[in-house]
Amino acid sequence: MLETYYIPVQQAFGFTNEQIGSMMTVFGIVSVILYFPGGYLSDKFSVKALITVSYLGTAALGFCMLLIPPLPIMLVIQFGFAVTTIFTFWGAIIKFIRIMGDDSEQGKLYGLFFAFSGIFGALEGFAATALYSGLGENITAFKALIIFFALVVAVPTLIFFVIFKEKEALPDTGSEESKVNLRDLGKVLKMPIVWIMAIVVLCAYIPKSSQSYFQPYMSEYFAVPVAWISVIAIFRQQVVRLVANPLAGWLRDKIGASSIVMRIAFVIGILAFAMVLFTPLNPALAWVIVTSLCLVSALYNISVTCSFIPISEAGISAKYTGTISGFVSCVGYSSDIWFYKVGGGMIDANGFSGYQQIFILCLVSCVVGIAATFVLKKSVLKTKTSNNQ
Repeated sequence: MLETYYIPVQQAFGFTNEQIGSMMTVFGIVSVILYFPGGYLSDKFSVKALITVSYLGTAALGFCMLLIPPLPIMLVIQFGFAVTTIFTFWGAIIKFIRIMGDDSEQGKLYGLFFAFSGIFGALEGFAATALYSGLGENITAFKALIIFFALVVAVPTLIFFVIFKEKEALPDTGSEESKVNLRDLGKVLKMPIVWIMAIVVLCAYIPKSSQSYFQPYMSEYFAVPVAWISVIAIFRQQVVRLVANPLAGWLRDKIGASSIVMRIAFVIGILAFAMVLFTPLNPALAWVIVTSLCLVSALYNISVTCSFIPISEAGISAKYTGTISGFVSCVGYSSDIWFYKVGGGMIDANGFSGYQQIFILCLVSCVVGIAATFVLKKSVLKTKTSNNQ
Protein backbone atom coordinates (compact mmCIF):
# COMPACT_ATOMS: atom_id res chain seq x y z
CA MET A 1 0.00 0.00 0.00
CA LEU A 2 2.87 2.37 0.76
CA GLU A 3 4.18 1.98 -2.79
CA THR A 4 0.89 2.60 -4.58
CA TYR A 5 -0.55 5.19 -2.18
CA TYR A 6 2.64 6.84 -0.93
CA ILE A 7 1.24 10.39 -0.99
CA PRO A 8 -2.24 9.55 0.45
CA VAL A 9 -0.56 7.70 3.32
CA GLN A 10 1.76 10.65 3.89
CA GLN A 11 -1.18 13.05 3.96
CA ALA A 12 -3.36 10.88 6.22
CA PHE A 13 -0.67 10.22 8.82
CA GLY A 14 1.34 13.42 8.44
CA PHE A 15 4.61 11.53 8.07
CA THR A 16 7.81 12.84 6.45
CA ASN A 17 9.60 10.95 3.68
CA GLU A 18 12.11 9.66 6.21
CA GLN A 19 9.36 8.43 8.58
CA ILE A 20 7.69 6.54 5.75
CA GLY A 21 11.14 5.28 4.89
CA SER A 22 11.44 4.04 8.48
CA MET A 23 8.17 2.12 8.12
CA MET A 24 9.40 0.52 4.92
CA THR A 25 12.71 -0.26 6.59
CA VAL A 26 11.02 -2.06 9.51
CA PHE A 27 9.01 -4.11 7.06
CA GLY A 28 12.15 -4.77 5.05
CA ILE A 29 14.34 -5.81 7.98
CA VAL A 30 11.75 -8.17 9.46
CA SER A 31 10.97 -9.55 6.01
CA VAL A 32 14.60 -10.30 5.27
CA ILE A 33 14.96 -12.07 8.62
CA LEU A 34 11.80 -14.13 8.05
CA TYR A 35 12.27 -15.18 4.41
CA PHE A 36 14.57 -18.08 5.20
CA PRO A 37 12.65 -19.56 8.17
CA GLY A 38 9.43 -18.90 6.26
CA GLY A 39 10.72 -20.95 3.35
CA TYR A 40 11.62 -23.77 5.70
CA LEU A 41 8.14 -23.49 7.25
CA SER A 42 6.54 -24.00 3.83
CA ASP A 43 8.52 -27.22 3.37
CA LYS A 44 7.18 -28.53 6.70
CA PHE A 45 3.51 -27.56 6.86
CA SER A 46 0.32 -27.31 4.78
CA VAL A 47 0.52 -24.64 2.07
CA LYS A 48 -3.25 -24.22 2.26
CA ALA A 49 -3.15 -23.41 5.97
CA LEU A 50 -0.20 -21.05 5.58
CA ILE A 51 -1.78 -19.12 2.70
CA THR A 52 -5.10 -18.80 4.56
CA VAL A 53 -3.49 -17.53 7.76
CA SER A 54 -1.43 -15.07 5.74
CA TYR A 55 -4.31 -13.36 3.98
CA LEU A 56 -6.62 -13.21 7.00
CA GLY A 57 -3.81 -11.81 9.13
CA THR A 58 -3.07 -9.16 6.52
CA ALA A 59 -6.73 -8.10 6.46
CA ALA A 60 -6.82 -7.85 10.27
CA LEU A 61 -3.76 -5.60 10.31
CA GLY A 62 -5.36 -3.43 7.65
CA PHE A 63 -8.35 -2.82 9.89
CA CYS A 64 -5.95 -1.69 12.64
CA MET A 65 -4.81 1.14 10.37
CA LEU A 66 -8.31 2.63 10.51
CA LEU A 67 -7.36 4.17 13.85
CA ILE A 68 -4.67 6.27 12.10
CA PRO A 69 -2.20 5.32 14.83
CA PRO A 70 1.05 7.20 15.55
CA LEU A 71 4.38 6.18 14.06
CA PRO A 72 5.40 3.68 16.81
CA ILE A 73 2.16 1.71 16.33
CA MET A 74 2.49 1.86 12.56
CA LEU A 75 5.96 0.38 12.92
CA VAL A 76 4.43 -2.53 14.86
CA ILE A 77 1.80 -2.96 12.14
CA GLN A 78 4.55 -3.06 9.52
CA PHE A 79 6.21 -5.79 11.59
CA GLY A 80 2.92 -7.70 11.46
CA PHE A 81 2.64 -7.25 7.70
CA ALA A 82 6.11 -8.79 7.35
CA VAL A 83 4.91 -11.85 9.25
CA THR A 84 1.70 -12.31 7.24
CA THR A 85 3.06 -11.50 3.78
CA ILE A 86 6.50 -13.08 4.10
CA PHE A 87 6.93 -15.58 6.93
CA THR A 88 3.72 -17.52 6.40
CA PHE A 89 3.04 -16.66 2.76
CA TRP A 90 5.99 -16.20 0.40
CA GLY A 91 7.62 -19.62 0.63
CA ALA A 92 4.20 -21.30 0.61
CA ILE A 93 3.04 -19.64 -2.61
CA ILE A 94 6.37 -20.24 -4.39
CA LYS A 95 6.24 -23.92 -3.46
CA PHE A 96 2.58 -24.11 -4.48
CA ILE A 97 3.48 -22.88 -7.98
CA ARG A 98 6.57 -25.10 -8.25
CA ILE A 99 4.77 -28.38 -7.53
CA MET A 100 1.91 -27.70 -9.94
CA GLY A 101 4.01 -28.74 -12.96
CA ASP A 102 7.35 -30.06 -14.24
CA ASP A 103 10.38 -28.07 -15.41
CA SER A 104 9.05 -27.53 -18.94
CA GLU A 105 6.00 -25.73 -17.49
CA GLN A 106 7.66 -23.54 -14.86
CA GLY A 107 7.75 -20.41 -17.01
CA LYS A 108 4.09 -20.74 -17.89
CA LEU A 109 3.07 -21.44 -14.29
CA TYR A 110 4.94 -18.51 -12.78
CA GLY A 111 3.98 -16.21 -15.64
CA LEU A 112 0.27 -17.00 -15.44
CA PHE A 113 0.24 -16.76 -11.66
CA PHE A 114 1.71 -13.27 -11.63
CA ALA A 115 -0.40 -12.24 -14.63
CA PHE A 116 -3.67 -13.26 -13.01
CA SER A 117 -2.51 -11.57 -9.82
CA GLY A 118 -2.01 -8.49 -11.96
CA ILE A 119 -5.51 -8.66 -13.44
CA PHE A 120 -7.06 -8.90 -10.00
CA GLY A 121 -4.72 -6.28 -8.59
CA ALA A 122 -5.44 -3.85 -11.43
CA LEU A 123 -9.21 -4.15 -11.03
CA GLU A 124 -8.84 -3.82 -7.28
CA GLY A 125 -6.48 -0.86 -7.57
CA PHE A 126 -8.52 1.13 -10.09
CA ALA A 127 -11.68 0.57 -8.05
CA ALA A 128 -9.89 1.70 -4.89
CA THR A 129 -8.52 4.82 -6.59
CA ALA A 130 -11.97 5.71 -7.92
CA LEU A 131 -13.34 5.24 -4.40
CA TYR A 132 -10.62 7.43 -2.89
CA SER A 133 -11.08 10.20 -5.47
CA GLY A 134 -14.87 10.00 -5.33
CA LEU A 135 -14.90 10.51 -1.57
CA GLY A 136 -12.76 13.62 -1.78
CA GLU A 137 -9.20 12.35 -1.18
CA ASN A 138 -9.49 13.11 2.54
CA ILE A 139 -9.11 11.11 5.76
CA THR A 140 -12.57 9.55 5.36
CA ALA A 141 -11.68 8.48 1.83
CA PHE A 142 -8.43 6.97 3.08
CA LYS A 143 -10.27 4.92 5.73
CA ALA A 144 -12.71 3.70 3.09
CA LEU A 145 -9.69 2.66 1.04
CA ILE A 146 -8.36 0.57 3.93
CA ILE A 147 -11.72 -1.16 4.50
CA PHE A 148 -12.00 -1.92 0.80
CA PHE A 149 -8.56 -3.57 0.64
CA ALA A 150 -9.12 -5.56 3.85
CA LEU A 151 -12.41 -7.00 2.61
CA VAL A 152 -11.00 -7.79 -0.83
CA VAL A 153 -8.27 -9.81 0.87
CA ALA A 154 -10.43 -11.57 3.48
CA VAL A 155 -13.49 -12.69 1.50
CA PRO A 156 -11.71 -14.62 -1.32
CA THR A 157 -9.46 -16.24 1.28
CA LEU A 158 -12.40 -17.71 3.15
CA ILE A 159 -13.77 -19.07 -0.14
CA PHE A 160 -10.35 -20.59 -0.97
CA PHE A 161 -10.18 -22.24 2.45
CA VAL A 162 -13.59 -23.88 1.98
CA ILE A 163 -13.34 -25.10 -1.63
CA PHE A 164 -9.64 -25.99 -2.08
CA LYS A 165 -8.97 -29.67 -1.30
CA GLU A 166 -5.23 -29.84 -0.66
CA LYS A 167 -4.91 -33.62 -0.36
CA GLU A 168 -6.60 -34.12 -3.72
CA ALA A 169 -4.79 -31.33 -5.58
CA LEU A 170 -1.34 -31.89 -4.05
CA PRO A 171 -1.22 -35.57 -3.01
CA ASP A 172 2.59 -35.74 -2.72
CA THR A 173 3.06 -32.96 -0.18
CA GLY A 174 1.92 -34.79 2.91
CA SER A 175 4.48 -37.61 3.07
CA GLU A 176 7.53 -37.50 5.32
CA GLU A 177 9.78 -37.94 2.27
CA SER A 178 8.48 -34.66 0.86
CA LYS A 179 9.43 -32.69 3.97
CA VAL A 180 12.81 -31.23 4.86
CA ASN A 181 14.63 -31.46 8.18
CA LEU A 182 17.15 -29.20 9.90
CA ARG A 183 20.09 -31.03 8.33
CA ASP A 184 18.79 -30.06 4.90
CA LEU A 185 19.35 -26.38 5.73
CA GLY A 186 23.10 -26.90 5.67
CA LYS A 187 22.82 -28.80 2.39
CA VAL A 188 20.99 -25.88 0.80
CA LEU A 189 23.55 -23.33 2.02
CA LYS A 190 26.39 -25.35 0.47
CA MET A 191 24.89 -25.13 -3.02
CA PRO A 192 26.77 -22.44 -5.06
CA ILE A 193 23.78 -22.00 -7.35
CA VAL A 194 21.67 -20.81 -4.42
CA TRP A 195 24.06 -17.93 -3.70
CA ILE A 196 24.28 -16.94 -7.36
CA MET A 197 20.49 -16.91 -7.62
CA ALA A 198 20.41 -14.62 -4.60
CA ILE A 199 22.81 -12.14 -6.21
CA VAL A 200 20.74 -11.99 -9.40
CA VAL A 201 17.55 -11.41 -7.41
CA LEU A 202 19.23 -8.65 -5.38
CA CYS A 203 20.37 -6.88 -8.55
CA ALA A 204 16.78 -6.90 -9.84
CA TYR A 205 15.18 -5.95 -6.53
CA ILE A 206 17.20 -2.78 -5.93
CA PRO A 207 15.70 -1.13 -9.06
CA LYS A 208 12.27 -2.39 -8.06
CA SER A 209 12.61 -0.64 -4.71
CA SER A 210 13.18 2.69 -6.47
CA GLN A 211 9.64 2.68 -7.89
CA SER A 212 8.25 4.22 -4.69
CA TYR A 213 10.30 7.36 -5.31
CA PHE A 214 9.03 7.88 -8.84
CA GLN A 215 5.75 9.12 -7.32
CA PRO A 216 7.07 12.16 -5.42
CA TYR A 217 9.63 12.71 -8.21
CA MET A 218 6.89 13.03 -10.84
CA SER A 219 4.74 15.17 -8.56
CA GLU A 220 7.47 17.62 -7.55
CA TYR A 221 9.48 17.96 -10.76
CA PHE A 222 6.99 17.12 -13.52
CA ALA A 223 3.73 18.49 -12.00
CA VAL A 224 1.85 15.20 -12.35
CA PRO A 225 -1.40 15.32 -10.27
CA VAL A 226 -1.62 13.03 -7.23
CA ALA A 227 -4.70 11.21 -8.57
CA TRP A 228 -2.88 10.44 -11.82
CA ILE A 229 0.18 9.27 -9.92
CA SER A 230 -1.93 6.67 -8.12
CA VAL A 231 -3.35 5.50 -11.45
CA ILE A 232 0.16 5.29 -12.91
CA ALA A 233 1.32 3.34 -9.85
CA ILE A 234 -1.48 0.83 -10.29
CA PHE A 235 -0.70 0.56 -14.01
CA ARG A 236 3.00 -0.16 -13.47
CA GLN A 237 2.34 -2.42 -10.49
CA GLN A 238 -0.54 -4.45 -11.88
CA VAL A 239 -1.08 -3.89 -15.60
CA VAL A 240 2.55 -4.11 -16.75
CA ARG A 241 2.78 -7.57 -15.27
CA LEU A 242 -0.12 -8.71 -17.46
CA VAL A 243 2.30 -8.47 -20.39
CA ALA A 244 5.71 -8.87 -18.76
CA ASN A 245 5.08 -11.99 -16.68
CA PRO A 246 3.39 -14.22 -19.30
CA LEU A 247 5.85 -13.05 -21.94
CA ALA A 248 8.80 -13.83 -19.67
CA GLY A 249 7.33 -17.22 -18.83
CA TRP A 250 6.67 -18.06 -22.48
CA LEU A 251 10.17 -16.97 -23.49
CA ARG A 252 11.78 -18.99 -20.71
CA ASP A 253 9.90 -22.16 -21.68
CA LYS A 254 10.78 -21.49 -25.33
CA ILE A 255 14.55 -21.19 -24.81
CA GLY A 256 14.78 -23.23 -21.61
CA ALA A 257 17.09 -20.80 -19.79
CA SER A 258 15.78 -18.37 -17.18
CA SER A 259 19.19 -16.69 -16.91
CA ILE A 260 18.96 -15.39 -20.50
CA VAL A 261 15.50 -13.97 -19.90
CA MET A 262 16.69 -12.16 -16.77
CA ARG A 263 19.65 -10.78 -18.71
CA ILE A 264 17.20 -9.18 -21.13
CA ALA A 265 15.38 -7.70 -18.13
CA PHE A 266 18.55 -6.01 -16.88
CA VAL A 267 19.16 -4.47 -20.32
CA ILE A 268 15.65 -3.00 -20.13
CA GLY A 269 16.51 -1.63 -16.69
CA ILE A 270 19.65 0.10 -17.95
CA LEU A 271 17.61 1.79 -20.68
CA ALA A 272 14.97 2.89 -18.15
CA PHE A 273 17.35 4.56 -15.70
CA ALA A 274 19.35 6.18 -18.48
CA MET A 275 16.11 7.78 -19.69
CA VAL A 276 15.33 9.09 -16.20
CA LEU A 277 18.80 10.49 -15.61
CA PHE A 278 18.99 12.35 -18.92
CA THR A 279 15.42 13.70 -19.13
CA PRO A 280 15.19 17.50 -18.52
CA LEU A 281 12.87 18.72 -15.75
CA ASN A 282 10.01 19.72 -18.03
CA PRO A 283 6.36 18.81 -17.29
CA ALA A 284 5.86 18.23 -21.02
CA LEU A 285 8.32 15.32 -20.74
CA ALA A 286 6.47 13.59 -17.90
CA TRP A 287 5.56 10.82 -20.33
CA VAL A 288 9.24 9.87 -20.56
CA ILE A 289 9.42 9.34 -16.79
CA VAL A 290 6.17 7.35 -16.84
CA THR A 291 7.60 5.18 -19.62
CA SER A 292 10.80 4.68 -17.63
CA LEU A 293 8.79 3.66 -14.58
CA CYS A 294 6.90 1.08 -16.63
CA LEU A 295 10.21 -0.29 -17.96
CA VAL A 296 11.54 -0.61 -14.40
CA SER A 297 8.35 -2.47 -13.53
CA ALA A 298 8.92 -4.73 -16.55
CA LEU A 299 12.46 -5.42 -15.34
CA TYR A 300 11.19 -6.60 -11.97
CA ASN A 301 8.24 -8.59 -13.29
CA ILE A 302 10.35 -10.39 -15.88
CA SER A 303 12.96 -11.26 -13.27
CA VAL A 304 10.49 -12.36 -10.59
CA THR A 305 8.88 -14.76 -13.08
CA CYS A 306 12.25 -16.44 -13.59
CA SER A 307 13.90 -15.96 -10.18
CA PHE A 308 13.17 -19.42 -8.77
CA ILE A 309 13.00 -21.45 -11.98
CA PRO A 310 16.75 -22.32 -11.78
CA ILE A 311 15.77 -24.70 -8.96
CA SER A 312 13.94 -26.97 -11.41
CA GLU A 313 16.34 -26.25 -14.29
CA ALA A 314 19.21 -27.58 -12.18
CA GLY A 315 17.28 -30.75 -11.28
CA ILE A 316 17.03 -29.93 -7.57
CA SER A 317 14.30 -31.82 -5.69
CA ALA A 318 10.99 -29.96 -5.27
CA LYS A 319 11.06 -30.62 -1.53
CA TYR A 320 13.79 -27.98 -1.17
CA THR A 321 11.84 -25.32 -3.07
CA GLY A 322 10.54 -23.45 -0.05
CA THR A 323 13.86 -23.49 1.78
CA ILE A 324 15.87 -22.39 -1.27
CA SER A 325 13.39 -19.70 -2.27
CA GLY A 326 13.38 -18.48 1.32
CA PHE A 327 17.15 -18.11 1.45
CA VAL A 328 17.37 -16.57 -2.02
CA SER A 329 14.68 -14.07 -1.01
CA CYS A 330 16.43 -13.36 2.28
CA VAL A 331 19.59 -12.27 0.47
CA GLY A 332 17.93 -11.02 -2.71
CA TYR A 333 15.47 -8.72 -0.97
CA SER A 334 17.95 -7.56 1.67
CA SER A 335 18.01 -4.07 0.16
CA ASP A 336 14.74 -3.55 2.06
CA ILE A 337 16.90 -3.23 5.17
CA TRP A 338 18.59 -0.04 4.01
CA PHE A 339 17.22 1.21 0.69
CA TYR A 340 14.11 3.08 1.87
CA LYS A 341 15.75 4.59 4.92
CA VAL A 342 18.76 5.76 2.93
CA GLY A 343 16.67 6.83 -0.05
CA GLY A 344 14.20 8.82 2.04
CA GLY A 345 17.05 10.50 3.89
CA MET A 346 18.80 11.39 0.62
CA ILE A 347 15.68 13.03 -0.75
CA ASP A 348 14.92 14.96 2.45
CA ALA A 349 18.52 16.21 2.63
CA ASN A 350 19.43 16.75 -1.04
CA GLY A 351 16.20 17.05 -3.00
CA PHE A 352 16.75 16.53 -6.73
CA SER A 353 20.34 15.31 -6.25
CA GLY A 354 19.04 12.65 -3.86
CA TYR A 355 16.77 11.27 -6.57
CA GLN A 356 19.67 11.24 -9.03
CA GLN A 357 21.83 9.27 -6.59
CA ILE A 358 19.09 6.66 -6.21
CA PHE A 359 18.70 6.24 -9.96
CA ILE A 360 22.47 5.92 -10.51
CA LEU A 361 22.63 3.19 -7.86
CA CYS A 362 19.90 1.29 -9.69
CA LEU A 363 21.70 1.64 -13.02
CA VAL A 364 24.86 0.13 -11.53
CA SER A 365 22.80 -2.70 -10.04
CA CYS A 366 21.50 -3.60 -13.51
CA VAL A 367 25.03 -3.75 -14.91
CA VAL A 368 26.13 -6.11 -12.13
CA GLY A 369 22.98 -8.17 -12.73
CA ILE A 370 23.90 -8.78 -16.36
CA ALA A 371 27.28 -10.19 -15.32
CA ALA A 372 25.65 -12.38 -12.66
CA THR A 373 23.29 -14.02 -15.17
CA PHE A 374 26.25 -15.40 -17.12
CA VAL A 375 27.57 -17.02 -13.94
CA LEU A 376 24.10 -18.35 -13.12
CA LYS A 377 23.76 -20.09 -16.49
CA LYS A 378 27.03 -21.95 -15.95
CA SER A 379 26.03 -22.89 -12.40
CA VAL A 380 22.70 -24.34 -13.56
CA LEU A 381 24.46 -26.61 -16.06
CA LYS A 382 27.07 -27.69 -13.51
CA THR A 383 24.47 -28.45 -10.82
CA LYS A 384 22.28 -30.37 -13.26
CA THR A 385 25.22 -32.49 -14.38
CA SER A 386 26.12 -33.21 -10.77
CA ASN A 387 22.54 -34.21 -9.87
CA ASN A 388 22.31 -36.55 -12.86
CA GLN A 389 25.43 -38.50 -11.91
